[in-house]
Amino acid sequence: MLNKPAASQRSLRPVSADPQCEEAILTSLDSLITPAERFYIRSHFSQVPRLDGRTWKLTVGGEVRRPLTLSLADLKTMPAVEQAATLECAGNSRSYVKPPVEGLAFLHGAVSTGWWKGVPLAQVLAQAGLKDTAKEVVFQGADHGREEEHGEAVELSYERSLPVGKAMQPDTLLAYQMNGEDLTPEHGYPVRLVTPGWYAMASVKWLTSIRVDSQPFDGFFQGRRYVMINEGPEHRIQREPVTLLRVKSLFTSPRHGEVVQLGRFNLHGVAWSGAGPVVKVEVSFNGGRHWRQARLVGEDHPNAWRRWELDWRVAEPGHFILMVRATDAAGNTQPKNIPWNFRGYANNAIHAIAVEVPG
Repeated sequence: MLNKPAASQRSLRPVSADPQCEEAILTSLDSLITPAERFYIRSHFSQVPRLDGRTWKLTVGGEVRRPLTLSLADLKTMPAVEQAATLECAGNSRSYVKPPVEGLAFLHGAVSTGWWKGVPLAQVLAQAGLKDTAKEVVFQGADHGREEEHGEAVELSYERSLPVGKAMQPDTLLAYQMNGEDLTPEHGYPVRLVTPGWYAMASVKWLTSIRVDSQPFDGFFQGRRYVMINEGPEHRIQREPVTLLRVKSLFTSPRHGEVVQLGRFNLHGVAWSGAGPVVKVEVSFNGGRHWRQARLVGEDHPNAWRRWELDWRVAEPGHFILMVRATDAAGNTQPKNIPWNFRGYANNAIHAIAVEVPG
């Protein structure tokens, strides 16, 4: 059950005005659920759609036996589920990839956890009746605008697809509430997709249509964006689609550059993975030479980050590099650095901060 986060002032760091992109301040993420006013915002085009929930319709077609047109009221009559799920932008932590990469300069705050309510997508697809030819499910949002492709501007809408297997998982939702309230326009009102365990480019906002295809989808945001592209001539480039959230952890306290006093200091933060539960979080107080295991605390939800804590006995003055790394149940551990890719996607390198202890 949701314990609604306390009301708080809007506290986001602007990353881009056009399109509207804002990231969370790490010190504001020290809870299971992120309040809406502190939840990061990622838009792809200039205009945030302002849709009327009373007239909004969702069409479901393609490789289905019974095409559907659903209203918001129709969705709300279906059995709903509620769950905590962490969403992370694929470009989160892009600013720390070296050499520099292309894309919006997110620090570490393009990640948040919401309490989502909605209808399992599988229910709607079952009602429509998937044909045997169904391979992928394509989602289109109401957001549209210009992007550059091969040096030329093109007009397009935001579209992404999921394989049928992911679409039919019971935790893939057509969500109409976040944190016990209707979605805000910035977060996809009236209905958005929520795909737990995948980077958030797959959680399409402002949904208007669902199309089931018999062939792989190769739209702009599927084949030209959100793809790992290494360095080199085109014939040598390996293209790997961005999908599962990589194991990752962050400090929420102390902040980078904080002055920490001698004595006992409680470090804390969050950790998550799309490949399985986080089973271990470790902290180093000396730049990675030695590691101590932290405590996993708070509620454990399968699709949400896990909070962690560790007491630090600050015994002497100085300047210290603190590092945190997480390991998931599949055996994945955060690396010191990630292999370079052109847009700096999926950077799950160890989070390091510097603190000062005065004498």
